Amino acid sequence: MENPKDDPIQANRPTAEQQQKSLKGGRMIVVLIATVAAIAFLLYVAILVYGLLHST
Repeated sequence: MENPKDDPIQANRPTAEQQQKSLKGGRMIVVLIATVAAIAFLLYVAILVYGLLHST
């Protein structure tokens, strides 16, 4: 029987180090999106409060 490494049907599985790097990159994207969303929300609230205070 052939060596499993030579079998073209076998899927290449990422190593533990590659999986960690992938997860770290994914976490960074989630943190970036959450940060932008939080800043946008705070800006929205600030504009809303400013408008309510200066409308009278």
